[in-house]
Amino acid sequence: MIIRNHKPKPLVLSKDQLKSFGKPRSLGLGDRVEKIAKPIAKVIDKIAGTNIQECNACKKRKEYLNNKFKRT
Repeated sequence: MIIRNHKPKPLVLSKDQLKSFGKPRSLGLGDRVEKIAKPIAKVIDKIAGTNIQECNACKKRKEYLNNKFKRT
């Protein structure tokens, strides 16, 4: 049986819930570098069959740059 003209009830969210849906803000330079480097690493992984996208050096660099150049 098909129900036609069924309209779902609108979703009601609190102000705190609405704030949490925003994009997470960049913490610093490390996040910006990651935003650029991650897609490049993904392409390299597909072509070369590697897994540099999940390397520990990248995570360490991101943390270092975020701590060194924090966003104010």
